[in-house]
Amino acid sequence: MRKSIRLAAVVLSVLLLAACTSPGSPESTGETAGGTAAPTAEPTPTPAPVNNTNPLTGQTTETDYNNQRPVAVTLRSGDGSTPQWGIGKADLLVEGVSEGYDTSLTAVFATRTDISKVGPVGKVTDLSLQFTLPLNAVPVHIGKTVYASNLLNVLTYQDVDGLNVGTSGFTFDADRYASGYREENCWYTTADQITGGLANYSMDTTGANMPLFHFEERQAPASQNGANLYINFSDTAGAELKYDAATGLYLRHNLDGTPSMDADSGQQASFKNVLVLYASSGIKDDGYTRQYDLSGGVGLYLTDGGWEQISWTKGDATAPLSLTDASGATLAVNPGKTYLALWGGYYGQKLQLFAADGTEQTLPEKPALLESGVSDEAAAAAAQNQEIQNTYLAAQAELAAAQQAVTDAAATDDPADDEAAAQRLTAANDALASAQAAYEAVFGTPTPAPEETPAPEGEPSAE
Repeated sequence: MRKSIRLAAVVLSVLLLAACTSPGSPESTGETAGGTAAPTAEPTPTPAPVNNTNPLTGQTTETDYNNQRPVAVTLRSGDGSTPQWGIGKADLLVEGVSEGYDTSLTAVFATRTDISKVGPVGKVTDLSLQFTLPLNAVPVHIGKTVYASNLLNVLTYQDVDGLNVGTSGFTFDADRYASGYREENCWYTTADQITGGLANYSMDTTGANMPLFHFEERQAPASQNGANLYINFSDTAGAELKYDAATGLYLRHNLDGTPSMDADSGQQASFKNVLVLYASSGIKDDGYTRQYDLSGGVGLYLTDGGWEQISWTKGDATAPLSLTDASGATLAVNPGKTYLALWGGYYGQKLQLFAADGTEQTLPEKPALLESGVSDEAAAAAAQNQEIQNTYLAAQAELAAAQQAVTDAAATDDPADDEAAAQRLTAANDALASAQAAYEAVFGTPTPAPEETPAPEGEPSAE
């Protein structure tokens, strides 16, 4: 009898245990008796594979470029801006005329951490944004043109502007200023300051990037026909790219032939690849800013001392640059840093390319002007008229100086002073007569400046 009772108890226990672990029970659903979910092990996330290929150069480095946005810093160019900081470290240097006669110069770095010190930082233009926004680059600058501002606003694209973030993103180099540089040529930024600037918008430099070109090791060119390139952007702005066979790189020089030195690293700016994109140009509605047709055109590609004609296409501001060779295939670009110039071929611009033996190369015809462009004849006439006006104004200034010299000489006892001053006055009168005749032939008789009359006593003068 006791055995039967014990057996029945065992069977009942088994049945109860089965009931407790049947589908829908707390144990089967991961719930405890109190109704709280039992902790489960979190799956170990699979890390993204390391990407050590620099998207702007195609070269393998120790840096992981995953989730790293490039940074595009506008550099000041023109008189008093050189040497620039960071120009030799940039993975990509973009240059072209946007306003007036000086170029817009943009140094692009694959990651923020590649930046040590870069500047002097200048005003961004819509031209440079056209080539950096497709890379998802962070634009870093001090000021921007109205066209650049409009473009960033339309795309709701956040930039780092020194006029907004101030010294949280930029630093003034007092030593450079004390050595005679103008204030605007003394502002620079660093990797940490770019981080500080973005912090104003609760942002950082993490994000997507994309390869600049189709990078591929190329065979050495059959001929050293692309050794020395001379680009005149205007009478006051230009660049020389000279091939150095010892390093296999093109060394950049300024318009006057001096090396483009990096004020931070002390190294000359050098590039494995040189690209010149031909683009039809005109003038925007402000009558001052350059307008370019960026849908596409022909161009030059230089590497390893050789050159070839290429074609390029782009499109709107967010469209990437696409390059093809003479056969229509995607252009293979050597891994390395790139200098990219946009060239309109309008009046005042010139392009020359020489082989290693000095033979000048025959280049593609310059691009046609847009409807808003100014013809070479009209531009030459305008330049000549401006020169006539400048000469006339200079002659007037010299006459005034010569008259003052006569007055000063009269106050001395040296007859030689009187004679020298009289000769200077005669020469100044002759120069003014000649300049005025040239001026009247084009513009008519100049209107004399009104004579100043003294203000009535007790009233402030015009000054």
